[in-house]
Amino acid sequence: MIIGAVAVLQPEQLQYSGYTLNLTSTLIVLGLVSILAFAVLPLDNDLPVSSHQKAVVITGCDSGFGHSLAQRLHSKGYTVYAACLFSQQDGAKELRDMESDRMHVIQLDVTCDDQVEKAMEYVKSTLGDRELWALINNAGIASFGEIEWTSVPLFKKIMDVNVIGVVRVTKAFLPLLRNIKGRVINVASLAGRYTIPAFSAYSMSKVACIAFSDGLRQEMSKFGIKVITVEPGLYKTPIATNVSSDTERRWASTPTDIKEVYGEEYFKEFMTVINSQMQRARENVKEVVDLMVHAVTSSNPKVRYVPYWVTNVRSTILMYLPSVLRDKLFRSYSVRCEPKCMHKD
Repeated sequence: MIIGAVAVLQPEQLQYSGYTLNLTSTLIVLGLVSILAFAVLPLDNDLPVSSHQKAVVITGCDSGFGHSLAQRLHSKGYTVYAACLFSQQDGAKELRDMESDRMHVIQLDVTCDDQVEKAMEYVKSTLGDRELWALINNAGIASFGEIEWTSVPLFKKIMDVNVIGVVRVTKAFLPLLRNIKGRVINVASLAGRYTIPAFSAYSMSKVACIAFSDGLRQEMSKFGIKVITVEPGLYKTPIATNVSSDTERRWASTPTDIKEVYGEEYFKEFMTVINSQMQRARENVKEVVDLMVHAVTSSNPKVRYVPYWVTNVRSTILMYLPSVLRDKLFRSYSVRCEPKCMHKD
Protein backbone atom coordinates (compact mmCIF):
# COMPACT_ATOMS: atom_id res chain seq x y z
CA MET A 1 0.00 0.00 0.00
CA ILE A 2 2.83 2.36 0.82
CA ILE A 3 4.46 1.71 -2.54
CA GLY A 4 1.15 2.30 -4.30
CA ALA A 5 0.66 5.60 -2.49
CA VAL A 6 4.13 6.79 -3.44
CA ALA A 7 3.63 5.79 -7.06
CA VAL A 8 0.71 8.18 -7.61
CA LEU A 9 2.63 11.26 -6.45
CA GLN A 10 3.51 13.49 -9.38
CA PRO A 11 6.80 15.46 -9.40
CA GLU A 12 5.18 18.77 -10.33
CA GLN A 13 2.22 18.85 -7.98
CA LEU A 14 -0.12 16.76 -5.88
CA GLN A 15 -3.88 17.35 -5.66
CA TYR A 16 -5.46 16.28 -2.40
CA SER A 17 -8.67 17.58 -0.72
CA GLY A 18 -8.59 20.75 -2.77
CA TYR A 19 -5.02 21.67 -1.88
CA THR A 20 -2.13 21.91 -4.32
CA LEU A 21 1.22 20.82 -2.99
CA ASN A 22 4.28 22.13 -4.78
CA LEU A 23 7.44 20.15 -5.48
CA THR A 24 8.94 20.90 -2.07
CA SER A 25 5.85 19.64 -0.28
CA THR A 26 5.79 16.53 -2.43
CA LEU A 27 9.38 15.74 -1.50
CA ILE A 28 8.55 16.22 2.18
CA VAL A 29 5.63 13.80 1.84
CA LEU A 30 7.88 11.26 0.13
CA GLY A 31 10.42 11.63 2.92
CA LEU A 32 7.79 11.09 5.60
CA VAL A 33 6.43 8.04 3.79
CA SER A 34 9.95 6.62 3.60
CA ILE A 35 10.48 7.16 7.33
CA LEU A 36 7.11 5.56 8.06
CA ALA A 37 7.95 2.56 5.91
CA PHE A 38 11.28 2.18 7.70
CA ALA A 39 9.58 2.37 11.09
CA VAL A 40 6.72 -0.01 10.26
CA LEU A 41 8.25 -2.67 8.05
CA PRO A 42 10.09 -5.41 9.97
CA LEU A 43 13.84 -5.69 9.55
CA ASP A 44 15.54 -9.07 9.26
CA ASN A 45 18.00 -9.96 11.99
CA ASP A 46 21.58 -9.34 10.94
CA LEU A 47 23.09 -12.43 12.53
CA PRO A 48 26.29 -14.12 11.35
CA VAL A 49 25.86 -17.36 9.47
CA SER A 50 27.64 -20.48 10.66
CA SER A 51 30.88 -21.22 8.82
CA HIS A 52 30.48 -24.96 9.46
CA GLN A 53 30.98 -26.96 6.27
CA LYS A 54 31.08 -23.77 4.20
CA ALA A 55 33.71 -22.89 1.61
CA VAL A 56 34.55 -19.69 -0.23
CA VAL A 57 36.43 -18.94 -3.44
CA ILE A 58 38.37 -15.66 -3.57
CA THR A 59 40.17 -14.40 -6.67
CA GLY A 60 43.16 -12.07 -6.57
CA CYS A 61 44.67 -13.39 -3.33
CA ASP A 62 48.29 -12.59 -4.22
CA SER A 63 48.13 -9.35 -2.22
CA GLY A 64 45.87 -6.53 -1.07
CA PHE A 65 42.21 -7.04 -0.19
CA GLY A 66 42.04 -10.63 -1.41
CA HIS A 67 45.08 -11.79 0.56
CA SER A 68 43.78 -10.27 3.80
CA LEU A 69 40.27 -11.59 3.21
CA ALA A 70 41.55 -15.14 2.70
CA GLN A 71 43.27 -15.01 6.09
CA ARG A 72 40.27 -13.45 7.85
CA LEU A 73 37.71 -15.94 6.53
CA HIS A 74 40.02 -18.84 7.31
CA SER A 75 40.27 -17.58 10.91
CA LYS A 76 36.46 -17.65 11.08
CA GLY A 77 36.32 -21.33 10.18
CA TYR A 78 35.63 -21.19 6.45
CA THR A 79 37.41 -23.42 3.99
CA VAL A 80 39.15 -20.98 1.67
CA TYR A 81 40.09 -21.48 -1.96
CA ALA A 82 42.55 -18.63 -2.47
CA ALA A 83 43.02 -18.09 -6.19
CA CYS A 84 46.31 -16.41 -7.10
CA LEU A 85 47.62 -15.19 -10.45
CA PHE A 86 51.13 -16.17 -9.36
CA SER A 87 50.66 -19.29 -7.27
CA GLN A 88 54.40 -19.77 -6.68
CA GLN A 89 55.23 -16.26 -5.49
CA ASP A 90 55.36 -14.72 -2.01
CA GLY A 91 51.67 -13.94 -1.47
CA ALA A 92 50.56 -17.45 -2.36
CA LYS A 93 53.46 -18.97 -0.42
CA GLU A 94 52.43 -17.11 2.74
CA LEU A 95 48.93 -18.59 2.51
CA ARG A 96 50.26 -22.04 1.70
CA ASP A 97 52.64 -21.90 4.66
CA MET A 98 49.64 -21.80 6.99
CA GLU A 99 49.62 -25.57 6.45
CA SER A 100 45.89 -25.86 7.00
CA ASP A 101 43.57 -28.33 5.33
CA ARG A 102 41.08 -25.45 5.10
CA MET A 103 43.39 -23.24 3.02
CA HIS A 104 43.73 -24.20 -0.63
CA VAL A 105 45.93 -22.04 -2.86
CA ILE A 106 45.00 -22.44 -6.51
CA GLN A 107 46.43 -21.02 -9.73
CA LEU A 108 43.97 -18.76 -11.52
CA ASP A 109 44.27 -16.25 -14.32
CA VAL A 110 40.69 -15.00 -14.67
CA THR A 111 41.26 -14.24 -18.37
CA CYS A 112 42.05 -17.90 -19.15
CA ASP A 113 39.11 -20.23 -19.83
CA ASP A 114 41.21 -23.33 -19.19
CA GLN A 115 42.47 -22.14 -15.79
CA VAL A 116 38.97 -21.14 -14.70
CA GLU A 117 37.63 -24.56 -15.69
CA LYS A 118 40.45 -26.34 -13.85
CA ALA A 119 39.92 -24.22 -10.75
CA MET A 120 36.20 -25.00 -10.72
CA GLU A 121 36.85 -28.73 -11.14
CA TYR A 122 39.42 -28.67 -8.33
CA VAL A 123 36.98 -26.95 -5.99
CA LYS A 124 34.19 -29.32 -6.96
CA SER A 125 36.34 -32.41 -6.42
CA THR A 126 37.73 -31.32 -3.03
CA LEU A 127 34.62 -29.87 -1.37
CA GLY A 128 33.66 -33.22 0.09
CA ASP A 129 30.77 -32.69 2.52
CA ARG A 130 31.20 -28.91 2.36
CA GLU A 131 29.32 -26.58 0.06
CA LEU A 132 30.40 -23.44 -1.74
CA TRP A 133 28.91 -20.54 0.20
CA ALA A 134 30.47 -17.52 -1.50
CA LEU A 135 32.43 -16.44 -4.54
CA ILE A 136 34.38 -13.21 -4.09
CA ASN A 137 35.49 -11.71 -7.41
CA ASN A 138 38.35 -9.56 -6.18
CA ALA A 139 40.97 -9.88 -8.94
CA GLY A 140 41.47 -6.65 -10.84
CA ILE A 141 43.98 -4.36 -12.51
CA ALA A 142 44.19 -0.61 -13.00
CA SER A 143 46.05 1.73 -15.28
CA PHE A 144 45.77 5.49 -15.05
CA GLY A 145 46.42 8.01 -17.80
CA GLU A 146 44.65 10.20 -20.30
CA ILE A 147 42.72 8.45 -23.05
CA GLU A 148 45.07 9.54 -25.84
CA TRP A 149 47.97 7.92 -24.01
CA THR A 150 46.12 4.66 -23.39
CA SER A 151 46.41 2.06 -26.14
CA VAL A 152 43.42 0.07 -27.35
CA PRO A 153 45.11 -3.20 -26.28
CA LEU A 154 45.39 -1.81 -22.74
CA PHE A 155 41.69 -0.86 -22.74
CA LYS A 156 40.93 -4.44 -23.80
CA LYS A 157 43.19 -5.94 -21.12
CA ILE A 158 41.55 -3.94 -18.34
CA MET A 159 38.08 -4.93 -19.53
CA ASP A 160 39.12 -8.57 -19.90
CA VAL A 161 40.33 -8.80 -16.29
CA ASN A 162 37.88 -6.50 -14.52
CA VAL A 163 34.72 -7.38 -16.45
CA ILE A 164 34.95 -10.49 -18.61
CA GLY A 165 37.05 -12.17 -15.93
CA VAL A 166 34.27 -11.56 -13.40
CA VAL A 167 31.68 -12.93 -15.82
CA ARG A 168 33.84 -15.95 -16.69
CA VAL A 169 34.51 -16.95 -13.08
CA THR A 170 30.95 -16.28 -11.94
CA LYS A 171 29.40 -18.43 -14.66
CA ALA A 172 31.78 -21.27 -13.79
CA PHE A 173 30.86 -21.33 -10.10
CA LEU A 174 27.13 -20.49 -10.17
CA PRO A 175 26.05 -24.16 -10.31
CA LEU A 176 27.89 -24.84 -7.04
CA LEU A 177 26.50 -21.71 -5.37
CA ARG A 178 22.96 -22.63 -6.36
CA ASN A 179 23.14 -25.79 -4.22
CA ILE A 180 23.26 -23.80 -0.99
CA LYS A 181 21.67 -20.49 -2.04
CA GLY A 182 25.03 -18.83 -1.67
CA ARG A 183 26.27 -15.41 -2.70
CA VAL A 184 28.47 -13.60 -5.20
CA ILE A 185 30.48 -10.62 -3.97
CA ASN A 186 32.03 -8.44 -6.67
CA VAL A 187 34.70 -5.92 -5.73
CA ALA A 188 33.86 -2.91 -7.87
CA SER A 189 34.87 0.68 -7.10
CA LEU A 190 33.46 4.17 -6.65
CA ALA A 191 35.17 4.77 -9.99
CA GLY A 192 32.22 2.84 -11.38
CA ARG A 193 29.81 5.50 -10.11
CA TYR A 194 31.60 8.55 -11.53
CA THR A 195 34.68 9.16 -13.66
CA ILE A 196 37.50 11.59 -13.02
CA PRO A 197 40.19 12.61 -15.54
CA ALA A 198 42.85 9.94 -16.20
CA PHE A 199 40.72 7.15 -14.71
CA SER A 200 38.57 6.51 -17.79
CA ALA A 201 39.73 2.99 -18.66
CA TYR A 202 39.46 1.79 -15.06
CA SER A 203 36.09 3.51 -14.56
CA MET A 204 34.68 1.93 -17.72
CA SER A 205 35.49 -1.52 -16.35
CA LYS A 206 33.95 -0.81 -12.95
CA VAL A 207 30.77 0.65 -14.48
CA ALA A 208 30.41 -2.62 -16.38
CA CYS A 209 31.15 -4.66 -13.25
CA ILE A 210 28.40 -2.85 -11.34
CA ALA A 211 25.95 -3.28 -14.23
CA PHE A 212 26.75 -6.99 -14.39
CA SER A 213 26.22 -7.28 -10.63
CA ASP A 214 22.86 -5.49 -10.80
CA GLY A 215 21.62 -7.73 -13.59
CA LEU A 216 22.92 -10.89 -11.95
CA ARG A 217 21.33 -9.96 -8.61
CA GLN A 218 17.90 -9.64 -10.22
CA GLU A 219 18.27 -12.84 -12.23
CA MET A 220 19.64 -14.94 -9.35
CA SER A 221 17.04 -13.84 -6.79
CA LYS A 222 14.72 -16.62 -7.94
CA PHE A 223 17.37 -19.13 -6.85
CA GLY A 224 18.01 -17.45 -3.52
CA ILE A 225 21.52 -16.36 -4.52
CA LYS A 226 22.53 -12.94 -3.22
CA VAL A 227 24.73 -10.65 -5.33
CA ILE A 228 26.64 -7.87 -3.59
CA THR A 229 29.09 -5.16 -4.61
CA VAL A 230 31.86 -3.71 -2.47
CA GLU A 231 32.87 -0.30 -3.81
CA PRO A 232 35.98 1.17 -2.19
CA GLY A 233 37.57 4.48 -3.00
CA LEU A 234 41.34 4.78 -3.35
CA TYR A 235 43.39 2.69 -0.91
CA LYS A 236 47.11 2.04 -0.69
CA THR A 237 47.13 -1.41 -2.24
CA PRO A 238 49.65 -2.62 -4.86
CA ILE A 239 47.35 -1.19 -7.56
CA ALA A 240 47.79 2.31 -6.15
CA THR A 241 51.48 2.04 -5.30
CA ASN A 242 52.40 0.95 -8.83
CA VAL A 243 50.60 3.83 -10.54
CA SER A 244 53.62 6.12 -10.94
CA SER A 245 55.91 3.63 -12.68
CA ASP A 246 53.04 2.26 -14.77
CA THR A 247 52.08 5.74 -16.01
CA GLU A 248 55.67 6.65 -16.87
CA ARG A 249 56.04 3.45 -18.91
CA ARG A 250 52.84 4.22 -20.78
CA TRP A 251 53.94 7.77 -21.56
CA ALA A 252 57.25 6.44 -22.88
CA SER A 253 55.38 4.17 -25.29
CA THR A 254 52.93 6.87 -26.42
CA PRO A 255 53.30 7.78 -30.13
CA THR A 256 55.61 10.73 -30.69
CA ASP A 257 52.95 12.85 -32.40
CA ILE A 258 50.67 12.54 -29.36
CA LYS A 259 53.51 13.35 -26.98
CA GLU A 260 54.21 16.47 -29.03
CA VAL A 261 50.61 17.60 -28.57
CA TYR A 262 50.88 17.46 -24.77
CA GLY A 263 54.57 18.10 -24.16
CA GLU A 264 56.87 17.07 -21.32
CA GLU A 265 55.84 19.98 -19.10
CA TYR A 266 52.22 18.84 -19.18
CA PHE A 267 53.21 15.25 -18.39
CA LYS A 268 55.35 16.33 -15.44
CA GLU A 269 52.44 18.32 -14.02
CA PHE A 270 50.18 15.32 -14.65
CA MET A 271 52.53 13.09 -12.64
CA THR A 272 52.57 15.63 -9.81
CA VAL A 273 48.76 15.52 -9.66
CA ILE A 274 48.62 11.72 -9.83
CA ASN A 275 51.26 11.27 -7.13
CA SER A 276 49.41 13.74 -4.94
CA GLN A 277 46.21 11.74 -5.34
CA MET A 278 48.02 8.52 -4.48
CA GLN A 279 49.44 10.12 -1.34
CA ARG A 280 45.89 10.87 -0.23
CA ALA A 281 44.86 7.24 -0.65
CA ARG A 282 43.56 5.71 2.56
CA GLU A 283 45.94 3.36 4.34
CA ASN A 284 43.50 1.40 6.47
CA VAL A 285 42.79 -1.54 4.17
CA LYS A 286 40.96 -3.19 7.07
CA GLU A 287 38.04 -0.80 6.41
CA VAL A 288 37.44 -2.59 3.12
CA VAL A 289 38.17 -6.12 4.32
CA ASP A 290 35.79 -5.71 7.28
CA LEU A 291 32.93 -5.00 4.87
CA MET A 292 33.93 -7.89 2.62
CA VAL A 293 33.82 -10.16 5.66
CA HIS A 294 30.37 -8.82 6.57
CA ALA A 295 29.14 -9.43 3.01
CA VAL A 296 30.22 -13.07 3.32
CA THR A 297 29.16 -13.79 6.89
CA SER A 298 25.99 -11.76 7.42
CA SER A 299 22.60 -13.45 7.25
CA ASN A 300 21.24 -10.20 5.82
CA PRO A 301 24.02 -8.54 3.80
CA LYS A 302 23.63 -5.20 2.08
CA VAL A 303 23.36 -4.99 -1.69
CA ARG A 304 26.14 -2.39 -1.79
CA TYR A 305 28.99 -1.57 0.56
CA VAL A 306 31.08 1.62 0.51
CA PRO A 307 33.94 1.66 3.04
CA TYR A 308 34.43 4.67 5.34
CA TRP A 309 31.40 6.84 6.04
CA VAL A 310 32.95 10.10 4.81
CA THR A 311 33.70 8.50 1.45
CA ASN A 312 30.15 7.15 1.34
CA VAL A 313 28.61 10.58 1.92
CA ARG A 314 30.96 12.29 -0.55
CA SER A 315 30.30 9.70 -3.25
CA THR A 316 26.54 10.03 -2.82
CA ILE A 317 26.75 13.80 -3.27
CA LEU A 318 28.99 13.44 -6.33
CA MET A 319 26.66 10.93 -7.98
CA TYR A 320 23.74 13.35 -7.81
CA LEU A 321 25.54 16.56 -8.68
CA PRO A 322 24.65 17.97 -12.12
CA SER A 323 27.27 16.87 -14.65
CA VAL A 324 28.38 20.44 -15.33
CA LEU A 325 29.19 20.99 -11.64
CA ARG A 326 30.84 17.61 -11.22
CA ASP A 327 33.03 18.18 -14.29
CA LYS A 328 34.08 21.58 -13.02
CA LEU A 329 34.93 20.14 -9.62
CA PHE A 330 37.04 17.33 -11.05
CA ARG A 331 38.86 19.68 -13.42
CA SER A 332 39.89 21.81 -10.46
CA TYR A 333 41.90 18.84 -9.18
CA SER A 334 43.47 17.95 -12.53
CA VAL A 335 46.41 19.34 -14.49
CA ARG A 336 46.43 23.14 -14.50
CA CYS A 337 48.96 23.86 -17.24
CA GLU A 338 47.98 23.80 -20.92
CA PRO A 339 49.18 21.17 -23.38
CA LYS A 340 52.13 22.21 -25.50
CA CYS A 341 50.02 22.62 -28.65
CA MET A 342 47.92 25.29 -26.88
CA HIS A 343 50.87 27.55 -26.13
CA LYS A 344 50.95 30.80 -28.03
CA ASP A 345 54.25 31.57 -29.72
